[in-house]
Amino acid sequence: MGDPLGAREHLDLGLSYELTGDLAGARREYLRAASLDPSWATPWFNLGNLSYASGDLASAEKHYEEALRRNADDPDVLNNLALTKHGLGKDEEALALVRRALSMRECPAYLDTLGTIERAMKPEGGTP
Repeated sequence: MGDPLGAREHLDLGLSYELTGDLAGARREYLRAASLDPSWATPWFNLGNLSYASGDLASAEKHYEEALRRNADDPDVLNNLALTKHGLGKDEEALALVRRALSMRECPAYLDTLGTIERAMKPEGGTP
């Protein structure tokens, strides 16, 4: 018998697992949702969030990039990818991403990301 759940149900189940702290279960369900609907960006975004939260920035970067391949105009994905790239020391890429997110929607979280990246890029005692 096949899986009776669709992609949305697996995503919702993953969110439930994530809320209860079962990150392995959440990851499994997000991957299942992604496999059931290969064009859907949200499971990849959620996988990126899991990886980022656990400190695995290389995986987070890959997952966010997968999400962007499916939806290039999602400012939340752009912002989170910018934070991830900043954490990986890729500040020029990060800056371009967060500026793109801000061009789509002005959001306090995106402005915080921009400030974090700009402060990191500013030479000590100088201007950027």
